[in-house]
Amino acid sequence: MRVSEWLDKHADNIVTVPPTAALTDVMSRLLDEPCLRDIYVAADDGRLLGHISHRRLAEHVLAEARPTHTRRQLMERVAGGTAADFMNSVLATASPEESLDEVLARQLEMELEDMPVVDDEGQVIGAINLTHVLQNFMSAARRDS
Repeated sequence: MRVSEWLDKHADNIVTVPPTAALTDVMSRLLDEPCLRDIYVAADDGRLLGHISHRRLAEHVLAEARPTHTRRQLMERVAGGTAADFMNSVLATASPEESLDEVLARQLEMELEDMPVVDDEGQVIGAINLTHVLQNFMSAARRDS
């Protein structure tokens, strides 16, 4: 099965923010969606520029967390920064023409929950989410048994 076929049947979108998004807004988006582990930074034309992982943001905010730090002091660690300042511009992506098996193998090897799928111009057209793939395979296995 090709990635494009998977996306046609199982549309997984990724959360994107503009490069100018404040880190406080990025953190709010991550916390609003409990299963979200990455936010992607995209240009106005939809080209994927980078990503910010849940773990990296948590490590940044909590790096010096001590009982004496207030919530306000922790929030100040992200105030003033933007998504572009904090994003990692090195990221793995998939092409719609790749086989789903190849993409899943790469995801597992790289320990990625989500794999953004981009077209020839680098625009995001969807994502392959491991949890949704597992749910699909488990549903199929239940039907077959």
